[in-house]
Amino acid sequence: VGFEAKMQTAKINQGNIALRRVVESIANGDSHVPFRDSKLTMLLQDSFEDDKSKILMILCASPDPKEMHKTISTLEYGAKAKCIIRGPHTPVKDKTEDSSSAVILGSRIAAMDQFILKLQMENKQREKECNE
Repeated sequence: VGFEAKMQTAKINQGNIALRRVVESIANGDSHVPFRDSKLTMLLQDSFEDDKSKILMILCASPDPKEMHKTISTLEYGAKAKCIIRGPHTPVKDKTEDSSSAVILGSRIAAMDQFILKLQMENKQREKECNE
């Protein structure tokens, strides 16, 4: 692999890392979102902030047991991205709104935990079938 290909791969990885930071920042409700960390995230900023835009994230997961750590990390990243609520950010006005948001987030976390558990069980079953 040539030098140019390695440089291109490094730039792609930097963009992906910046995108992950943006996704996590938005999903966590951080006051500062690091859109300016890469050209990719600067280009996607309007899509993240506009409630009329549609975003599709495609994740690649491997059934290979050796890649389970990467697969789980990828699925957690996707679950985090699924928590993003787009549109103008409005401050929470009272405690009832805050508690209802906490209930919604709690139910989302529970659903994601169940999904991850289901995938882990399926992975164990496939490992068992491969070893037979």
